[in-house]
Amino acid sequence: MKFYKIYISGLAMLALTSCNDFLEVDPATDSATPELVYGSESEVRTALYGVYARICSDNLFGNRLYNDFQLNTDVDFQANQGEAAAGNKAQRYDVRSDASNVETLWNNLYAAIETANEFIYNLNNSELYAEETENAAVENEDGSVSSVEEPVATALTQMMGEAKVMRAMLYHELISYFGDVPFTMQGTYETDNFLPPVTDRQKISDALIADLQHAAEYMQSDANVTIERIGKEAAYAMIARLALQAGGYSLNHDAGDVTNYKMTRPSNYQEYYRIARDYAKKVIDAGTHSLTKSYSQIFIDECNFVINTGDDPIFEIPFAKETTSYWGYAQGPKSEINTSDDADYSNSGWGATNGGVRTTAFYRYSFDESDLRRDFICGMWNYTNKGLPSMNFDYGMNNNKWSKLWSTGGFSKTSTYDTGINFAYIRYADVLLMFAEADNEVNNGPTDEAKEALKQVRRRAFDAADRADMVEAYVEGATTKEDFLKLVLDERSWEFAGENMRWKDLVRNNMLAEKVFMTFMTYYSVAENQGGTSSYLDMVEEYAGKPYSQLCATDIYWCRIANYNTAGVKNIGNAYFPNTSLPLIYVYNPYRSTTKPGLDPAKYFDNDDDLYTLKVLTEKDITGSGATSSTWQTTTVSWVNDDGTLKGQIYYSLFGYVRINQRGNIVVVDNGNVNTFNVNPTNAEANISRLPAVRYLLPYPEEAIARSNGVYRNYYGY
Repeated sequence: MKFYKIYISGLAMLALTSCNDFLEVDPATDSATPELVYGSESEVRTALYGVYARICSDNLFGNRLYNDFQLNTDVDFQANQGEAAAGNKAQRYDVRSDASNVETLWNNLYAAIETANEFIYNLNNSELYAEETENAAVENEDGSVSSVEEPVATALTQMMGEAKVMRAMLYHELISYFGDVPFTMQGTYETDNFLPPVTDRQKISDALIADLQHAAEYMQSDANVTIERIGKEAAYAMIARLALQAGGYSLNHDAGDVTNYKMTRPSNYQEYYRIARDYAKKVIDAGTHSLTKSYSQIFIDECNFVINTGDDPIFEIPFAKETTSYWGYAQGPKSEINTSDDADYSNSGWGATNGGVRTTAFYRYSFDESDLRRDFICGMWNYTNKGLPSMNFDYGMNNNKWSKLWSTGGFSKTSTYDTGINFAYIRYADVLLMFAEADNEVNNGPTDEAKEALKQVRRRAFDAADRADMVEAYVEGATTKEDFLKLVLDERSWEFAGENMRWKDLVRNNMLAEKVFMTFMTYYSVAENQGGTSSYLDMVEEYAGKPYSQLCATDIYWCRIANYNTAGVKNIGNAYFPNTSLPLIYVYNPYRSTTKPGLDPAKYFDNDDDLYTLKVLTEKDITGSGATSSTWQTTTVSWVNDDGTLKGQIYYSLFGYVRINQRGNIVVVDNGNVNTFNVNPTNAEANISRLPAVRYLLPYPEEAIARSNGVYRNYYGY
């Protein structure tokens, strides 16, 4: 079942919660009274689709949360050359309370919560709804049998649970981005309270966890629920996610000095880690999910509207083609389309894509060479408006996990976003790694169960021949709590690029400052080295554990080739490319600095047993005009201006935390103050130990503060 049926019917229900912005919500209208809407199971289902329609908004999970508000780290990265504060660039930690995109995010999160709250209230108070239990026999450890009361899952209790999980998803994002926030689990329809109090994030988490712990037991197993709907295992996974967040570090201010901020965690953090471990274990023990399909195939299937029941996806947010979702438009190769040109070039059938969601230029070097995920995720080229593949390697890499170009059915020439491509908000790989992280924390080191959870994720990432070294020996080599946590967080970085998890993982483990700072220093030292030499390069090489030649390939040698039309081909020196008809680019040295091959491409391919079938294409072969050369082309990556200064993208892409000031000094923002940071050129750890916290939290929007008549206030120096 694709979501267009859900979405269209759900639109009608939005009239019940005419919430144009938070704290200014109209009650339900007389045209669709709660008594009418909640008078039958089918009408309740239609009302639930209204909640789903809210989370599908392009201002939330359909785009903005994974584009405008996916913060720059060592994995996800959007370059920015602005040397002045912009005030609306959350990616580079540069926001103000008057930023319109922050206000839009806030309003849409609370509007969706209002819709969920009203659904929950009206269903709970309908004549239809009831939670019942039944007697069940349970065998005890000693062999005796006891009778217990088991919750009975009905269609209505299932729908109640779905709405509660979506409400928890929305509050999870609010806590992640804003910290302590106004909190209510009641709709304004119920209370007429337009000013819910700002509540401590731990209390919010406690309330949401308790709410889901109850609701989940009245939900149906994922074995009986499509992944485009939220089942019991998805509810368990959401509890684990909330608990990990609650038990981890976050940015807080001192009660006596609200302008200062630091990273702290609750004193009872281990209680949350136990909850996270136990509920992730419930998902594992349910046995309804596995990692059977290849990593790449999961995302390719999403781009082709294929539902993978029982595999990695636990809950996919169900978008509607030609109605919602930027997924596959913002990710993957950029593909330009000239819709006024009568000619249909090779890329015309899919319509335009913008490829704006990217990774750092160095992300691809973090993978082991035999990791199957690397050559699928990391892309280096785009398509012109005549279907000509051209290199796109500057300050980042394409994230090729999703792309409209992977769809075998294609799109129209004039299509852009509204792809309808689903996004797996909860994956089994995430559950396994949450379990491994939480179990490691609770037991002060890795148990066999935690190791096996990590191994399951890695087995999918490597061929069978590589698993002895890259799975078994790799995982068993981590014997301490700290070493095992590093493996888990590294694995999460390779699994979840583009899924808005990396910065949250780093925040939770108090590593955001380290990774943001070292990402800046890596760009800075490599750029300096391009211009001559850098005194920081040794430090960066030592931190990365690899030499400069394996950290950044400055000169890339490539040629255009015909599509080899065999998805999954390996050992051809290219990123894995699921499209089987578009012309491609062969990259001679995607991961190493080297010299240009001595033979032209055709002869080079003829002399290589793995490459001899590849056919070299010229520009004229593809577009009908232009160059006829088939020699190696060179793309030189240069982050240095003609005058020897570094380009703005190097200086300012992490503007709100670390940048270069007008005097050419490295500065770090510390509790709102911009201070010169004297970098130790030989010792990365010495620098990391002195770093202040990153102000990653967003300010409350000015409009929300004004509507509260000053009850709501901004802290953290905003």
